[in-house]
Amino acid sequence: MSEINQNPQIGSYDDIIQKVTPEKFRQRLEELRDTADDFIREAGYESYVYCNERIMLAVLLDYYADIFRLKEFHSIEKVRTEKIFAYTIAWIIRRKPLQFKGYTDEEKDIYVNERFATYLMLNECLLCGEKKFVSRESKLKLEEYIKMLLYYFKYRECNPQVIELAMESFKMGMLVLK
Repeated sequence: MSEINQNPQIGSYDDIIQKVTPEKFRQRLEELRDTADDFIREAGYESYVYCNERIMLAVLLDYYADIFRLKEFHSIEKVRTEKIFAYTIAWIIRRKPLQFKGYTDEEKDIYVNERFATYLMLNECLLCGEKKFVSRESKLKLEEYIKMLLYYFKYRECNPQVIELAMESFKMGMLVLK
């Protein structure tokens, strides 16, 4: 990790690792890598996509740099779960840690990182720590929402604040439906 470049706004990335602690940083990196591997397996991408750990490391460093700046600017100690996911998702889309080791002819494969971001967001919104199932009536609306998320992640400027708001809105809608 010492080969990581300097970030002039916050010092060295080594400073970030020390703030988080090397053990917690490694644990978070392993969690992200394992989640990426789960997504790759569940989506059937295992023969031609892998998680590039070096790029995932950059995702995590950029995420922590943003979070530390936010905490300092707003004088807060802890950030909400939605913010954690929003900034992680935004950096996954920018850095693209899921890489191809082989190719297919399917266009959907071009957007594997955007699909992974959608997977992360929906898992947070739908599960929130427990298993929940979508009713048949809501399934079509959920499919429409997924298409809209993918469109946003593919073609729009990926803004963590917008992602956070979308997550909050989704969760609020789930509460209203109960």
